[in-house]
Amino acid sequence: MLSPLLPSRPAVLVGYDIDRAAAARRSTGGKLWGSNPQLTSGLPYPHKGLVHCRRGGHPEPARRHGADRRQARSDREEGHDAPLRVHIAVDESTKPEFPLEPYIQTDYGHLDVPAGTLVIPLTSRQTKDGMLGTHLKIAAINSIHNLLPANLPTVPNRALAYQPNVTLSFVVLNEDASEGSYVEGWDVEAAIRDHFKPTLEPLAPLFNFSIESQVLYHAPLTFEPTQQEDGSWAVDDEQIKVFVSEHWNLDSKSTNNPVLRFMLFVPSAKHRPMSLPGTDASDTFLLPQFGSVVILNPPSSLKEDASYHLTESALDQPFSQFTSDFYKLLAIPTLPEKLHPCPEKKATKTRASRGVSEPFSPWQLDTALRMRHLENAREARKTLGGIVRLIDKIEEMEIHAAVREKILGAIAKLEQLPAAAKEGVLASALLSRDAVGLANEAFFDPSMMGLLYFPDQHKFAVYAPLFAPIGVSLVAGLVKEIRAWKARKKAKKAQTEPAAASVTVEKDMPVQKVD
Repeated sequence: MLSPLLPSRPAVLVGYDIDRAAAARRSTGGKLWGSNPQLTSGLPYPHKGLVHCRRGGHPEPARRHGADRRQARSDREEGHDAPLRVHIAVDESTKPEFPLEPYIQTDYGHLDVPAGTLVIPLTSRQTKDGMLGTHLKIAAINSIHNLLPANLPTVPNRALAYQPNVTLSFVVLNEDASEGSYVEGWDVEAAIRDHFKPTLEPLAPLFNFSIESQVLYHAPLTFEPTQQEDGSWAVDDEQIKVFVSEHWNLDSKSTNNPVLRFMLFVPSAKHRPMSLPGTDASDTFLLPQFGSVVILNPPSSLKEDASYHLTESALDQPFSQFTSDFYKLLAIPTLPEKLHPCPEKKATKTRASRGVSEPFSPWQLDTALRMRHLENAREARKTLGGIVRLIDKIEEMEIHAAVREKILGAIAKLEQLPAAAKEGVLASALLSRDAVGLANEAFFDPSMMGLLYFPDQHKFAVYAPLFAPIGVSLVAGLVKEIRAWKARKKAKKAQTEPAAASVTVEKDMPVQKVD
């Protein structure tokens, strides 16, 4: 019997370590932790009792972090959750005033700590503050509470329904290359590497991504944009609904997986500059469960008959928007706004200035796994319930052995969820993913679908032409037999009526006496 209860929130392990310099200051009188080093004492439900903190005692940070990376990699390979870490570091480049400004460490951060660590920086001056323990506790509790929300956000309708295999299609759409000033090529591989790869790799336990790209030289609009007083062209809200034309060759020929399309539209020379409605002159819009469109107006200095190549720097702004839309289309949580950006190493042009999004952190992965875990568990139960109702409604439906095995397999996966949730969110997410996959395979099995779309009206329409000739003969024969039966009955009745009349006459005649 299928349990009506969904698995509880999986446990999360959060470890913390202290910068060596900060620890030294604590031993010389600096009150780094105050009187209570237990950060989780103020954590609200559901993290209390689930989030554990521990101090790192390794003398060499480089060796410690290398071991952490190897352990995290081993945990991922074995299917276990790596602990989420909090690092308290003394950093003289940080703001010297309170409140503290925590951030998520990235691969390009200037501290020697593993990427994905929640870093709470402080200056040497702040380590001597008597209220430092309270400030640290507030920063840690607020950050963890925002990173691991008690109430999971629901998957919005604009997001793609969960599918383990997803194709990402990147397309340049030249409205009309014959008019000149069109895009003939782009550094799409470099843009995907910088903007998408840091997000795609951590999502490997949930999704299998495939990527394709193309450049189209003729993608005309099916409507005429509205020309503004300043000579620009605008696309209104109604035109946005039909912006993507069915005549564009956007279909993926290599896969039947759901496709998210990220389209870079280059208007023709006569429709430039083009913008969308709004006071901010937006140049992008989202297509729910389909993809997103960014309008790219070539520079006015470009010759009308020239073609050009989009470099990596030219793609930073469009791909920054594509990344943001990608998060929305897959219901991937973003980092809370209360967290600050990670300080970068000195470079000629930082990632933040280029518009490159923060890499996907383990904290976001935890929330994404829990969201999809809950969605898949509910969907699997809903699909199995639909199979039961379908069998009750169509009594002649036969459940083959292969379908039965899939149904029992889905039920077994769901029953294992409560125990798997205690091991970690990754194990439970994988179980729910397999459960919904088996349930869908059972529901959409050809043997099930054949009876589902074969109602009684369909049977009558199919068999009526076959049995109609026989039915006419049967009806004609039946009518003939009824008529013959009536004739025989009438003849028999006619024979019995004269005999009865003669008997009556004889009884009524008077009897004569003879003398």
